[in-house]
Amino acid sequence: MRDRLAVAAVLGGLRQRAWSVLIVTAFLVLGAAGSAGPMFAEASDNAAFQVRRDEIPASARQNDAAVVRVSADVGPGSIDQEPVLADLRAVPGLGEPDLTGQSVGAELASPQYWGFTVAAGGKQERGRLFAVQEPGAELVGTPGGPGGPDGLWLPAPMAAELGVRAGDQIGLSLRQGARGTPRTATTTVSGIYAVDAGGRLPADSPGSRTWSLRRGDTPPDTEYETLPAYLLVGDIATVERLAKSVDDPLFWSVEAALTPGSTLAEARRTATDIELLRRQYAGALPDQGDDPLALRFATGISRIVATAQVTTEAVRQRTRPVEWAAISIGLASVLAVALLSARRRERELRHAAAVGLSPVRVGGLWLLEFLLPAVLGAALGWFVAWQLVARLGPPGVVEESLAPAARSGGAAVLAGLASVAVVGAVAASRRVRPAPPATMRRALPWGSMVVIAALVGAGGLVSAGGPAGGVDLLVPLLVLAAVGVVAGWLPGRLAGGRAQLPRSPGRAVLWLARRRLGSGGTERRLTVVVVTAGLGMLLFALSAVHSTEISADDRIAVAAGAEGTGVLEGSWQLDEAAPVVPKEDPMKPLPKGPVPGVRMPPLPEGSMVVWRTDVRTLLDDDQKDLLLIDPARFADIALWGRGADLAAAREAVASLAARPVDEVGRSRIITVADPVSDGESTLRMQVGFEDQNFEVAGRVRAFPGQRGRPMYVAAADPTLGRLGVDDPRLRPRNQVANQVFPQVQIWSSAGADGVAAVAAPHGVQPERIDSAASLRQASDYVATSRARGYQLAIAGYLALLAILTLSIYAQRTAALRRPADLMLARVGLGHRRVGRARAVEFVLLSLVALAAAVAGVLALAPLGARLLDDQPGLLPRLLFTLSPTALVVTAGAAVVATLLAVFVARDRSSSEEAAYRDE
Repeated sequence: MRDRLAVAAVLGGLRQRAWSVLIVTAFLVLGAAGSAGPMFAEASDNAAFQVRRDEIPASARQNDAAVVRVSADVGPGSIDQEPVLADLRAVPGLGEPDLTGQSVGAELASPQYWGFTVAAGGKQERGRLFAVQEPGAELVGTPGGPGGPDGLWLPAPMAAELGVRAGDQIGLSLRQGARGTPRTATTTVSGIYAVDAGGRLPADSPGSRTWSLRRGDTPPDTEYETLPAYLLVGDIATVERLAKSVDDPLFWSVEAALTPGSTLAEARRTATDIELLRRQYAGALPDQGDDPLALRFATGISRIVATAQVTTEAVRQRTRPVEWAAISIGLASVLAVALLSARRRERELRHAAAVGLSPVRVGGLWLLEFLLPAVLGAALGWFVAWQLVARLGPPGVVEESLAPAARSGGAAVLAGLASVAVVGAVAASRRVRPAPPATMRRALPWGSMVVIAALVGAGGLVSAGGPAGGVDLLVPLLVLAAVGVVAGWLPGRLAGGRAQLPRSPGRAVLWLARRRLGSGGTERRLTVVVVTAGLGMLLFALSAVHSTEISADDRIAVAAGAEGTGVLEGSWQLDEAAPVVPKEDPMKPLPKGPVPGVRMPPLPEGSMVVWRTDVRTLLDDDQKDLLLIDPARFADIALWGRGADLAAAREAVASLAARPVDEVGRSRIITVADPVSDGESTLRMQVGFEDQNFEVAGRVRAFPGQRGRPMYVAAADPTLGRLGVDDPRLRPRNQVANQVFPQVQIWSSAGADGVAAVAAPHGVQPERIDSAASLRQASDYVATSRARGYQLAIAGYLALLAILTLSIYAQRTAALRRPADLMLARVGLGHRRVGRARAVEFVLLSLVALAAAVAGVLALAPLGARLLDDQPGLLPRLLFTLSPTALVVTAGAAVVATLLAVFVARDRSSSEEAAYRDE
C-alpha cells in the first residue's frame, strides 16, 4: 500500500487542475527569485565593465586602454621575440599579439650626435625606422598606388617635401658622431600613408585606435625631441634588413588587445595573468633604470577592471538585501500554498491519522506530491529569470552565471519542498494528538501584532540616521500589511445587518455578494491583507523607481550644470575682438562703467560662458557662490531635470531674462538654497573691489551648476559691466588670470564634444572637460538604478503572490459554497445570478484591497525620502510621489486578480451529486 501511495503522490501533484497550476506558479516564483540573483549580478558586472571600456577617451595611451604592450631587451632580432609572443598568446582573453620594432639608436648613442635622414632628388628629411607585421593593413594609404613589397611607407608630409611617390627610390643615411662616416642604404617607397591631426604619426584606419594608443611610445624626432619622429614604416623583415645595413639597432615590442566582447570575469582573469607575467619579467630581467632598453610593461586592463568593480560592488551592496528579500517572498508563497493546502485537505488528514499513517510519512507523501510541480516550477523559474534579466535587466551578457543560477534556484526550491513536508507533518501530528476536551483555543491576535510591528518599524526608521538598508526595507511591507489588517474589517461593514432575502430576485445579487463578503472570517481578512500588501508594494516600487529616476536626473543637472562643461583661463580666449585691459595712468582715475568694446563672447548656438566667484553678504559670514550667466541662452543650454525644484529655477531664469535689472539699474539676482536671505528684497555684497546692490528676483531650492552650498545667480552683462577695468571679459596685458572672477567655464548642450568643438577653432585647450554622461555612469547612480529595478521585480513577485492568494481564496470559498449556491439557484435566484453575486463579491474585495493599497502608499510618502534616498546629502531633496503609470499598472493587476478569481470560482460541476461532494 505504501508503494501505491508513493506512486499516487508523485503523479497526484499534477492532477489537481487549477490547484496544480497554483502550486507550479508558487514554485516558479521561488525558483525565479533564487535564480535571478547570480544572473542579475553578472549582467550588472558586464554592463559596468563595458561602460568603463567605452569611456576610454580617444586621447588615452596604452596605460589606460584595454591593451597590453611588453617591450623588453630579450634579443636584438625579431626571432628572439618568439618567447614573448608565446607568453602573451598563453594569456586568456587577449587577441593575437603583434610584433613591432622601432629605431632606438639615437637614444643609445646619446649624448653623441646621431642623424638618420631620407634623401631623394637632392632633398633630405629626418625620420626613424618602425617595423610592423602588415604595413598595408595598419596604415591609411593615400592615392598613388602601392610600390614594391620590400620598401618603406613614408608619411604624406615627408613624401611631399621630398617629392616622391610609391615606387620611387630613396636613400637612407645614418651618421653617428659629428665626424662619423655615414652608413647608407637604398630602398623603394612602398606607399604613402596619411598622418593624424598632429601631422606626425600615422592616422588610424576607421574603427582602429592602434596608432593613437602608441602615441608616446614611438621614437622622438632627433632634432626636435618634444615631437614624435616621422616614421619610416615597413614590414619586419625589410626594416630589420635596412636597420642592419645602416647599423641602427631596433627595440622590439609585443602588443595585444583585450578580446572584443569580453566579460568582466574574463577581463579579471586576463588582468591577473598579465600581472603574473609582469612580475615574471620584472624578476627575470635586471633593473636597468633609465636605460632605453629597460623593460616597459604598459596595460590599462587592470585599471579598467578595478574601476568597473567599484560600480559592481556598489550595485551588489544595494541588491543583496533585495535578493534575499525576493527569496524570502518566494518561500512565503510556497509556505502559504502549503498552509492553505492543509486547510483544504482537512478530511484527508483525518483519514490518514485514522488509518495509522505517521506524521513523518504524511510529510514525505506531501513532499513527493509537490516534487514534480516543484521541478517544473524551478525549471520555468530559471527560464523566466533568465529572460527577464536578459531583456529587462542591465545591458550586460549573461553566460557564466547560468549554471550557478540553476544551483541557487534549485537550493531555494529544495528549501520550499522541505517547508511543504514540515507543514504536512505538523498538520498530520495535530490530528494524531487531539486536544483535551477542556482545552479552549484562543485566536492569535495576528492583526494587532502586525499593526504594532508596523508602528514600531516606522518609528524606528524615522528616528534612525544614515541611508536605509537591511531591515528598513521591510517597513513598507509592514505598513501596507497593517493597512490591510484595518481594511480587512471593511468587507464585514459593507455586508450590513440585513438578513432577509429581497423581494425581487434582481436585487438579490448585490445582497448575496455583500452578505458573503462579510462571512469570510479570518481567511477573508488574511486575503485582504495579502492582496493589499502585494498591490501596495507594486504601487510603491513603481512609484519609487519613478521618483528616484526624477531625483537622479535633477541631481545630475545640479552637479553637472550642462551636458558638457570646460574650464578656461578666461572668456577672452574665445573672443579675438576682446579689448585689452586699459593701461593704468597714475595721473588719471580708473574709468568707471563698461570698457568700450567689451561684450559677451560670440559663441555658436548651444554654448555659452559662465563666470563664478566667491562672495559674502552682511547677513552672515558664510562664503557663497555668485554665478553670472547669459539668461537669454541659459534656459536652452542648462540641464533642468524633471523635478519641481528645477522647474521653479527655470521660471526664475525666464523672469531674469525678461528683466535683468530693476528700475534703478540694479542687477536682479536669484537666491539658491539661502535661507538667511528669505524675507530680504535686496542684497548687498562685494563683487570685485566694490560693493554692489542686487534686487532679489526669485528664491529657489536648487539650480544647475550648484556646488552644495548657497548660491546667487545674476545676469552677466550688467553685473560685469560695473567692474570697469576688472571685467573678466577683457584680455589681460600680462596673461595673469582675472582676480575677481578666476573661475570661467564653457557650457555646452552637446556634451564634451560640444565643448571641444567650441574651443578648437580658437586654438584653446580647456584645462578640464566634464560631462553629465560620465556622472550618469557614476557608481552611486548606477547602483541606485539597478537596485530599484531589482526591487521592482520583487514587487512583481508580491503582486503575483497577491493574485495567487485571491485565486486560492476564490477556489476554496467556491468549494465550500457549492451546496449553498445550488440551493439558491433552485429556489429562484438561478445560476446566472449566483455567478454574478460571486463576481460582485470578488470585485468589491479587490476594490477594498486596491483602495487600501493606495492609502498605504500615501501613508508611506513622508517616509519615501528616508527609504529611497541613498545619498541624502545631495540636492535637490528626493520627493516621493505616486506615479500615474504605477496607479494604472496596479489597477491592472487588481483587475487580473479579480478575473482569475472569478474564473477559478466558476462552478464546473456536472451533476448535483458532484456539487455536494466535499473536496
